[in-house]
Amino acid sequence: MQQTLFRLLLSILSIGMLSACAEKGPVLLGNIAYQPPANTVAGASKTIVGVSPFKDLRGASPSVLGKRIIRNDIENDLVVQGTVAELVTAAVMDALKARGITVKDAPAWDLKAETVSGDGFDILVGGEIKALWIDVNSQPFNVKQQAVVQLRVSAAGLADKAIFKTLNLNSKMDRQDIAFSFDTVESLLSEALSAAIDQLLKDDEFKKKINY
Repeated sequence: MQQTLFRLLLSILSIGMLSACAEKGPVLLGNIAYQPPANTVAGASKTIVGVSPFKDLRGASPSVLGKRIIRNDIENDLVVQGTVAELVTAAVMDALKARGITVKDAPAWDLKAETVSGDGFDILVGGEIKALWIDVNSQPFNVKQQAVVQLRVSAAGLADKAIFKTLNLNSKMDRQDIAFSFDTVESLLSEALSAAIDQLLKDDEFKKKINY
């Protein structure tokens, strides 16, 4: 009897949540950010890294990074304040700061050695966003989410104007819940983006160049 009552109450709550959120139009996600690993330690490097604005090559609207499907006739674009390119650029800078690296804004860079430029930093980092997207299928008691991140990142030394590292950073994460929450969407996107960026910070050659 208690289990039956519990299921009935859960059904009512679920239907209410779906009804409250089942409106057409974009939904703003406001809490997507880089999350450093638990064992991250800030070093004492004196290297200064300039981070160039990342280029968005996804072929999607600049602020859209996902879609939530509720029913065949109801879906929401998931958007961020500003642009996805700004989000990724800020996340890369935060990843470096978390390790004690001084970072500065760098001019736009096309990732070619002959166009390396800047002032006030030692290393230039830039990149392209091939994918940053989350698909959410929100059905009663069955919410499926999949986040995909693909970045191409290059790093160059200002002194010799030479690219010393280019990496393809890839991350894919899935999650399944019985109830929908925008918090879980933001959390999964943050985890996927952080996992991709951490691949750069774990690269031995890159770590050596930034003296971390």
